[in-house]
Amino acid sequence: MKLSNTALEPFDISEYKGISGKNFYLLDTTLQKIINHYSKEYDVNHKKSMEQHIEDYGALVGGILNELTIACNKEGKYGEVEKYDRVGNRIDMVIYSPEQIESRRISYKYGIVNLDFHKDWKYAFTDLHRYALTYLTNMNGEGGVACPLAMTDGIIRGIKALGTDSIKEKFLQLVAGEDSNSYFMAGQYVTERVGGSNVGANRTRAKKIEDGKWILNGEKWFCSNPGDLWVTTAKLEDSNTIGMFLVPRIKEDGTLNGCHILRKKDIIGSRGKITVETIYEDLEAYELGRPSHGLANLIQYIIQTSRIHVSLGSIGMASRSYFEALEYVKTREAYGNKVIEFPSIQKNLAEMRIYQTTCMLTTFRVVSLMEKKSSLLSLLNPLMKYISTTHCTWLTKEAMLLHGGNGILGNFSVIPRILNDSIINETWEGTHQVITEHVVKAIIRKKIRNEFFEMIQTNTSETNLKLNKLKEIMLIKISELKNILDENSLEYLLFNRISITEKIYEIFSLSELFSFASEEKFFLIALGYLELIQRNKNELVSKDSLFLDSESIHKIIY
Repeated sequence: MKLSNTALEPFDISEYKGISGKNFYLLDTTLQKIINHYSKEYDVNHKKSMEQHIEDYGALVGGILNELTIACNKEGKYGEVEKYDRVGNRIDMVIYSPEQIESRRISYKYGIVNLDFHKDWKYAFTDLHRYALTYLTNMNGEGGVACPLAMTDGIIRGIKALGTDSIKEKFLQLVAGEDSNSYFMAGQYVTERVGGSNVGANRTRAKKIEDGKWILNGEKWFCSNPGDLWVTTAKLEDSNTIGMFLVPRIKEDGTLNGCHILRKKDIIGSRGKITVETIYEDLEAYELGRPSHGLANLIQYIIQTSRIHVSLGSIGMASRSYFEALEYVKTREAYGNKVIEFPSIQKNLAEMRIYQTTCMLTTFRVVSLMEKKSSLLSLLNPLMKYISTTHCTWLTKEAMLLHGGNGILGNFSVIPRILNDSIINETWEGTHQVITEHVVKAIIRKKIRNEFFEMIQTNTSETNLKLNKLKEIMLIKISELKNILDENSLEYLLFNRISITEKIYEIFSLSELFSFASEEKFFLIALGYLELIQRNKNELVSKDSLFLDSESIHKIIY
């Protein structure tokens, strides 16, 4: 008599798929609230069309794009460098898997970076719209699309602002045209072995030739998204001035430009798109903006754009991790109960949700300031780059732990890949020490400091008796920060750059929660956040803690 193996019978997660297949926009009520908040002044038809466009992309991201991203982020599916063709001619090109190409094609054709180049789109392609799509893209992790999207967005902005008519005619259609076949194939080659983040120490040299082009010789250590067009930097001949240049892979005569790929870099995350090392040998380039303003233009158009993408990417990835964790604990059983029924798990989820919602509100406030070209971007863009990336790594790790042993399996969920991508984001466009220096140097400028505190005052100007405690704590923190800034030397401030950056964020985030807290969900988020920043992470909660109120915690989690 054959006995049945009861251990192999179906169980709680036998058919578990996480949130795959769902519309990621409809799933994310916080994103919906943010979009509604910042589009109140839009024409009604514009608003409706924008929301529908974002919702439809949410279905793609949760559906086919999720599937393609998982398929192309496996060994054997990552891009590979092909240096020579079959007869020995140097071609120095990257070959991607069909799944990667299709993933890029769908998002590019949908217009997530170039909707303003689509003949059927009748409205402005606002930053709110553009970066809501960016956020959704990153809910699949970097995935081989998010970094190329950032690079392409930066180049489009740079060409629009700085390019001559000839440059625009030559290259805008290539990187933004609706009918282009160059799907996010714009890159950024700035870092060298010598300088790292210190671009001024780089050695690549540029010499102007008769036809107005430049010839570059040197090397680049981190070349992100090698493709059809990229932005690069070099010192102008006989000077230490950094110029910014635009480089096509193929020259006007159809021959390969003088950029030779040495090897693909072995990085721990963001592996869906490759990063390479290159040598420039008589490379032909076009100046982008006045050569003497190269470093300033690089920061304004390329680095600033890249940093907001990193911030949005981090909160997008953190959202995916949160939703996956929530779905799992709702499904998984332990000791006769669903995991989510355990109060300590609910507390964990509520803390994740509170920090994530707060980070989303503050990041999209920066997006709103980009549209206005606010000078506060010099402070808030690096601030949110640091905060969002460290937050994402923390939250994604928490989500992994909530999956138990299944959390560390690369073929069970996307979370292990997202965790590696998050660590890449923490280093990309400025490590913690570099990025927080930029924050401190911005806040000590009188104009920026005054504008920052004026914005905080505006956010909290309405009378809201329920939030008196929040406002009281925020005013105390403002006073503390002002005293620190007034009473200490720059050397001392820079020594404490990370602590000061986090103090600035606490004030900024409290004020943003204040401005949203008329709605019950955000009111509860604000109360929970206030409690979290007033006690140490692992300190016992008080008997009257919000986190012991099951009804409030349920509303926060869901």
